[in-house]
Amino acid sequence: MAIPQRILFFIGILLTIVGCSKNEVPEPNTSSKRVIMAYIVANSADLLDDNTMNNVEWMYQGLSEVKDTCTLLIYYKGNSSNAYIKKPEILKYQTDGRGKINGEPILTGNNLTKSSILSQAEVYDAVSGIATDPIVMKANLEKMRTIAPSKSYGLIFASHATSWMPATKTVSTRSFGVDGSYGINLPEMASVLQNSFPAKNVDFILFDACMMGTAEVCYELKDATHYCIASVMESPIQGFPYNKFFSKLYNKEIDYQYVCDETIKFNKSKDAWGTYAVVDCSQMEQLAAATKAQLMENADLLAEFDYESVQQYGANAYGNYEYFSFDMGDFIKQLNGGTIPTDYQTALDKAIVYKTCLERAYYNVVPDKDIFSGIGMYFPGRSIQYKWDSYYPSVKWYSAAGWSELMK
Repeated sequence: MAIPQRILFFIGILLTIVGCSKNEVPEPNTSSKRVIMAYIVANSADLLDDNTMNNVEWMYQGLSEVKDTCTLLIYYKGNSSNAYIKKPEILKYQTDGRGKINGEPILTGNNLTKSSILSQAEVYDAVSGIATDPIVMKANLEKMRTIAPSKSYGLIFASHATSWMPATKTVSTRSFGVDGSYGINLPEMASVLQNSFPAKNVDFILFDACMMGTAEVCYELKDATHYCIASVMESPIQGFPYNKFFSKLYNKEIDYQYVCDETIKFNKSKDAWGTYAVVDCSQMEQLAAATKAQLMENADLLAEFDYESVQQYGANAYGNYEYFSFDMGDFIKQLNGGTIPTDYQTALDKAIVYKTCLERAYYNVVPDKDIFSGIGMYFPGRSIQYKWDSYYPSVKWYSAAGWSELMK
């Protein structure tokens, strides 16, 4: 006897549902709550992988405190020796705000282990390839966006980094990220973010990475995010204490001061150092214009300007980053004989939402709390490093701040 067409139709639907694998990307409804994505590249040959695995645990703890339905996605690429994550993966955690994550009871106490946290994750294969390759980074960010569509996002980038400086195939120099020995240059990263989030709905980018708190970075990313949370100095390897503030990153209005202050407290408890600031990237155009006006007005002084007297944030260690970034407020202040012009201070205050630092030495860098303006910039044309000077025109800040005219 022939099977009716209607029954065949429903059998087909049933087989399709049964045939869907866990690794296939679903099509959930767009979330009205901010989704947080962490992009972690931790496969360099040092202790970074161990510490970022701790960070994943802290993120989970922070997510468990949220009293609403919220989602965390983590792209993770660690060392081949990582006991928990053997290949690049995307981990999804969604809390219902009522005691469960991914439909299971929140892990606490002795049950809260890295192994149990990863077992509770909804796992997706990441797009393979070098994590800092622009094509691979874009593909993974877009896959994450497809897994968890949202009206807005918060991004966390965790790895090694060297601000605006050129990435190369050597570990000692990178802009953001080290995958084996490859990084991604700042302009390419900005392009990836703009193309991955065409709706311009990235509320913030938190850089759990060294030296990203500069004018060059924040200006380059002004069309990719509203706020940048970063350090202008090298960052302690322990990373941010996500268990202390992570739940607050889902709030409509984020208490950025709390995020920075909790991080400073954590660093102090570890006898570490730190400078942290939150930059309103929408104000970077105005800050660039104010900087250009000051540089043009004092152009005749720049050739002999004593930059060694300005607060600088580069450690003379490992990659020899001394003088890669000078405090912007202190630079303009000393250029004007000891006083920051009122209009410049106004532009600076609008751009820097909050700033704080620990006055502790790190390879001869001792940030002065009274001087720290929250952001740094490079001083080209004085032969600090030839490779930096030759690459500097590649970043947009070079033209926006007037250096392109001064270097003619």
